Amino acid sequence: MYNRVPERLMKKTKKNKLNIIFPILGVILIVLAVILEYAVKTHGKKILSSGWVGKHEETKLPETANITFSPTMIPSPTTVLSPTSIPITVEGMNQNYGPCAKINVLIYHHIQEEETAKKNGQTGLTVTPEFFRKHLQYLKDNNYNLITMAELKSFFDSGTKLPSKPVLITIDDGYKDNYEFAYPILKEFGVKATIFVATGLLNNPGYMTWDDLNQMKDLVYFANHTWSHQGSNGTKEKLTEEITMADKQLIEHGLNSDKIFAYPYGGAGKKVEEILKLNGYEIAFTTIHGNILCKGKSLELPRIRVGNASLKSYGL
Repeated sequence: MYNRVPERLMKKTKKNKLNIIFPILGVILIVLAVILEYAVKTHGKKILSSGWVGKHEETKLPETANITFSPTMIPSPTTVLSPTSIPITVEGMNQNYGPCAKINVLIYHHIQEEETAKKNGQTGLTVTPEFFRKHLQYLKDNNYNLITMAELKSFFDSGTKLPSKPVLITIDDGYKDNYEFAYPILKEFGVKATIFVATGLLNNPGYMTWDDLNQMKDLVYFANHTWSHQGSNGTKEKLTEEITMADKQLIEHGLNSDKIFAYPYGGAGKKVEEILKLNGYEIAFTTIHGNILCKGKSLELPRIRVGNASLKSYGL
């Protein structure tokens, strides 16, 4: 008998099975197609998002998406605390440099008409006669007291009391317009001022003459501004020559008996301060902004540079 199904019968059996399976698969596919068509019509978006492929409308995205991005958090740097600045006061300065006083020392250079200043390229150093007059009127109206260098020296040397709201008027370099415009206005108000002159420039074009100085002595104190307007960065020999030459010339004309000095270009320094001390100078002015004057820093005294504006705008 047969140990296995004959090959002929096996082929026939397979063929019969396929004849049964194919129709069934066909029916299943038809049913799935119907379901898919229905699903696309009613739930197209869900089917598309699930990856089904079929006949459907294209989904449109808005031109600008309303998406909010959260920034990446960056660690904040460690805060370094700066020490609280301490306001400079007369009381505070007195502890280290006293005696001290609040004195507004005003700086001027040219006192001339604006047209002349523009023509000569001097607008940055010019206060017009109109504003110079307004400044003096402001000081008078607001009860400021114009003091002299002799009063300042007496305060430093012996503690002589100063009047309330003291002010010093200083004018640098010795320009001719100081005689032509500033001096008549000083006479008009009856107030005194100090002019720092570079003595070697006197009698030159644009500068006053020794005769001008002699006529102004009733209201103006003339002080040392070196011989040729030499800055503090010169050699020790040059600075010594400049300071002593100017000192000698001023003394010969009966001027600057109190030994007052102002640094050309405004800068002090140990070298020039030592030369001043050797020549008997104890008071010298810079162009550093400030209004607290102390004996302990009497060779580095501050001033306030003013221009064509109300003195109120400079803190007065």
